[in-house]
Amino acid sequence: MARQLRYMPKAHTVFEITSRTVQGRHLLRPSKVLNDLILGIIGRAMRLYGVRVYLFVFLSNHFHLIASALDAETLSRFMCYLNGNLAKEAGRLHDWRERFWGRRYSAIGILEEGSLLDRVRYVLSQGCKEGLVLRPGDWPGVHCVGALVNGEKLAGRWVDRTRESEAKGRNERYDPKKFCTRYEVSLSPLSFVKEMSEGERRAFFRKMVRDIEAETRERLAQEKSKVMGRKRILAMDPHSYPKEFRRSPQPMCHALSKETIESYRRAYELFVEAYRYAQERFMRGDPDALSYFPDDCYIPPFVRSSAQARAAPG
Repeated sequence: MARQLRYMPKAHTVFEITSRTVQGRHLLRPSKVLNDLILGIIGRAMRLYGVRVYLFVFLSNHFHLIASALDAETLSRFMCYLNGNLAKEAGRLHDWRERFWGRRYSAIGILEEGSLLDRVRYVLSQGCKEGLVLRPGDWPGVHCVGALVNGEKLAGRWVDRTRESEAKGRNERYDPKKFCTRYEVSLSPLSFVKEMSEGERRAFFRKMVRDIEAETRERLAQEKSKVMGRKRILAMDPHSYPKEFRRSPQPMCHALSKETIESYRRAYELFVEAYRYAQERFMRGDPDALSYFPDDCYIPPFVRSSAQARAAPG
């Protein structure tokens, strides 16, 4: 089945973004060092591309991120930077030299406030719904719940590996602090809490988290099971992978009403038609091919540069 084209119906459409490691391997297993690096990479990527990040959680073999960007190309560049650097740093830390991500990240548009609230609750429940921890705040990896509920600061370390490598090549005395920059990760407020005060926002998310915790306890009691717990999570082999790896079909978008979903489907089909037509013009060598691509679509760099070269005078 062909992959869906990157489609953003309007600027700053909110997306739920998910990336999974290859074979579900636990290459993102939490540790103090990796947690610090993940936050540093997110902070730097936000600074470089101006993407709004609303919340996120990083489990051992995948992560969820709710974010928005000015256009599809900006979001794609942000994710390329984020996933590329995560693969390098986690692979370096866990001595993993093979392919890191299982497939291209998924970005599903969240089109209604009701569905946004639903996806926020889903993301915050990560770790609990899998039976790993009893409370969202118990997850030992990178999680935004502390920032949402208690106003905790999120910050991490980004390492300039290029400068570090160059310094090693010159046989300079190695000082790791020389190549590190601290980046803060500031979460943007979601639409349904934007008009609230800081105290009201924290109370809103505190109640949501309490509901998740109560639901988790009830489910565990019914199943007569216990959570894995922090100790076992931190002791996992990062090269290991789950015996069962479930994948559910990816929805076209997140919306509660059939009308919104159908409207989105029709708009996407028109977008694809316009994109394929422009792509055909490009393949035929049309120097004006770029002008036929739909607004705000993601045009691969080699297509853009080739088309611009054809259109250049002389």
